[in-house]
Amino acid sequence: MQNSQENFGIYIHFPFCRRKCIYCDFYSVGERLADWEAFARAVENEFSALSLPSGVFPSLYMGGGTPSLAPAELISRFRRMIPVEVGEFTIEVNPDDVTEEKARAWREAGVNRVSMGIQTLNDDELKAIGRRHTADQAEKAYYILRKYFSNISLDLIFGLPGQTLSSLSATLDRFIEMRPEHISAYSLMYEERTALTRMRDSGKVEEIPDEDSVEMFRLVTSKLKEAGYERYEISNYALPGYRSHHNSNYWKGIPYIGLGPSAHSYDGDRTRRYNLPDLALYIKEYGDQIKEYGDHIKEYEFLSEEELREEMIMTRLRMIEGLDLLEFEDRFGKEERISLEKRAKPYLSSGDLIYMHDHIALSESGVMISDEIISELF
Repeated sequence: MQNSQENFGIYIHFPFCRRKCIYCDFYSVGERLADWEAFARAVENEFSALSLPSGVFPSLYMGGGTPSLAPAELISRFRRMIPVEVGEFTIEVNPDDVTEEKARAWREAGVNRVSMGIQTLNDDELKAIGRRHTADQAEKAYYILRKYFSNISLDLIFGLPGQTLSSLSATLDRFIEMRPEHISAYSLMYEERTALTRMRDSGKVEEIPDEDSVEMFRLVTSKLKEAGYERYEISNYALPGYRSHHNSNYWKGIPYIGLGPSAHSYDGDRTRRYNLPDLALYIKEYGDQIKEYGDHIKEYEFLSEEELREEMIMTRLRMIEGLDLLEFEDRFGKEERISLEKRAKPYLSSGDLIYMHDHIALSESGVMISDEIISELF
């Protein structure tokens, strides 16, 4: 890591799940393998090995896996591990893990933002994707969290097996009634090597047509906009003042540190580093001593100039502010900016891209074909 960069976001990956959701491709193992003390020591040793500069860490994010399975003291322990101020402190939770005792303990540990994976408030749809909770449990969990937290994010997935515009609308109405500060709404993805993809390929699950998914996205955006939510990134909506700082920093290219098996780090320049998705190897590498590099568990990627350029286009266009052309020119040169604007011209003419104060950004229609536009701009 470059010591000149002081404002790192920190991500800690909790690789344990009680049961894996059929659509999930994030690294996790069963809860029965959770040796919390060994995991905690390894994370602490990895963090100590980084020898980070003093300063303010703008965000601390605990994701997974299922961080809400962990003993509450472990959340507090990881916060104490970081001896400086932290801005936004988020923990991901599952509804069926939320209790008054845990919510109070998370708050006392310093958590000031909770992200809860509800996905849908239709029980048939929850069963279809293997979620552990019911719609009723999810709402009860939300109102427990509301007693302790003034910044709550809820996850929603559309395009689920058996989902209709009507059932999605009903879920959105209940989300809006609960009024979380932030909503992440994703189209269901059929990732490689997931149970859901195997079920689709064997004919047990039918993938909804693309045009239906587009209509669902339009429904999500229109209902949330009407309710006062701003879509500030392709899949994220927030009430004023409640954008996710942690995720926004990813899209802005700000450096971050990942701790735990499968976690990724970025130095803000051109080096990515990630831990192998292997819990046993991770604990073996870091469990008993501090190792500066952890070479048996880490892999490195050094981004070329072309890869950096493409990544800036892709990540900045995800955000409502779009791509800053002056920043792009400063980083890659005037000729690259001219070339980019030439490739963007057809989409500017069609209205799928728009100019905004030396930025180009996706319009509402452009969001619908964002993959095509971003690919063409490469």
